[in-house]
Amino acid sequence: MLLQCAFCHKSFSVAKVIQTRGKGIGAQIQCPKCQAWLGRHKSLTAGKIAGFYIAVFAAVAGYFMDNMMHIVTPTIILSVILVGVMHMMDHLILIEPPEEVSSQDA
Repeated sequence: MLLQCAFCHKSFSVAKVIQTRGKGIGAQIQCPKCQAWLGRHKSLTAGKIAGFYIAVFAAVAGYFMDNMMHIVTPTIILSVILVGVMHMMDHLILIEPPEEVSSQDA
């Protein structure tokens, strides 16, 4: 899988990522090309996860309760749309730019 850095706009493989910090939704990775720290939108990722589980719960509820189909069907449709839109919007964002090396230090 290829990722694109939000700072240098170069593509890199997930296998090339060496530095990470944090866990779960707040995890961050360091671009192997420019050393910028990148992460995901926490709210978009949480929305994507919530939409997925709402759709699964509604599907299970609809399977076992036949009289709830008028509520379950629109819920599943809207949840899948939510997951799709959130997935398209969710991309790597710049958390911390790389440290600049000044000309005096070199």
